[in-house]
Amino acid sequence: MRTSAMFLLFSMIACKLFAQSNYIKGKIINGETGAAIPNASVFITNTSKGTVSNSAGDFELDNVPEGSYDLVVSCISFETQAYTYRANQLPLRIQIQMKPKADELKEVVIEPYEKNGWETWGKFFTENFIGTSANAGSCTIKNYQALHFRNSKKKNLLTVTAEEPLIIENKALGYKIQYQLEGFSYDFDKNILLYFGYTLFSELNKKAAKAWQLKNRQQAYNGSIAHFMRSLYNNRLLEEGFEVKRLIKTPNLEKERVKKIYRAHLTAAEQVKDSASYYERVLRQPDMLEDYGKSLLTADSLVTAVDNLAKRLFFNNYLYIVYKNEKEEPAYLDFTHERRQPFYQRSVVFLINNNPIVIDAIGNYYMPQDMIDYGYWGWSEKVANMLPVDYK
Repeated sequence: MRTSAMFLLFSMIACKLFAQSNYIKGKIINGETGAAIPNASVFITNTSKGTVSNSAGDFELDNVPEGSYDLVVSCISFETQAYTYRANQLPLRIQIQMKPKADELKEVVIEPYEKNGWETWGKFFTENFIGTSANAGSCTIKNYQALHFRNSKKKNLLTVTAEEPLIIENKALGYKIQYQLEGFSYDFDKNILLYFGYTLFSELNKKAAKAWQLKNRQQAYNGSIAHFMRSLYNNRLLEEGFEVKRLIKTPNLEKERVKKIYRAHLTAAEQVKDSASYYERVLRQPDMLEDYGKSLLTADSLVTAVDNLAKRLFFNNYLYIVYKNEKEEPAYLDFTHERRQPFYQRSVVFLINNNPIVIDAIGNYYMPQDMIDYGYWGWSEKVANMLPVDYK
């Protein structure tokens, strides 16, 4: 009995010491003057862990989640700072120097913000940022007035900035999201959307989330990139419903040949060689030919261990990823203008400039901008379906 009591006491002390070691403490100062910055927002991105600095610029976060995360500090009139930490650095003490934002009024702005930007671009921004999924209809940007829109006709590029963190209520998932928008752009010539930022989650309801909201969260998680990364890290792709194949894309040389002929106008000899119907058939073909691998890829063929906390993901060409536990949302077919029955969720990913990314057990991956996705993920991975990484 005494031995058990001593063991229990030791366990309690050990747990207390462990909990105390998982903290981040720091001070936030003006990098130019050295003055303390109060009321700065300090949070661990994509989680529900956050606080604000006190009058002396000090802050403290307890029970910090393990893994690889970005500690984000934001304050009006200062540039956002992000500090990446890993579990083996805890406990962490840090001083963060904030850099004042440049005074845009002193700069010559060739293309100013649009006066009625939200009226003109609000729907477009919402559909590309919040999304068009079933959950998107339950999302509201409470302070949309903080958004500024600039449409460059010369570059055919829309850029959006926010003068303060966006406050988004997602009633479908039961979250209130503070989104620190760092960049949003849409290239109309290339049809490329890029946006990034930092998020802090909190429960929308004063009490626990409703049962239907918990169900929606689970559905948003199933088949998501976070779900895929966790399955990949734990070598459970098939068990979790993912099938992965290699995809190789090559230029459609015959279509390029036909395009050149059309540009140069058909000669009599070319008309004899190729019929008009053949040209029309070839021109309807895709610009790139796709060759899908016959065998399924395993996690071991895609990732290698970095250490006991992280793995490196690398692959050539593309990955074709099918999630077979759920079908596509009907809204996705509306978005793609396809008249067919929903099929399994299918996505494609590739690495920019062949740069590998690092993943961890919680589903984080770095650097996120080094991996591009399209297909179902390109549509579904929007704010309306976003979950904190410490979900589950």
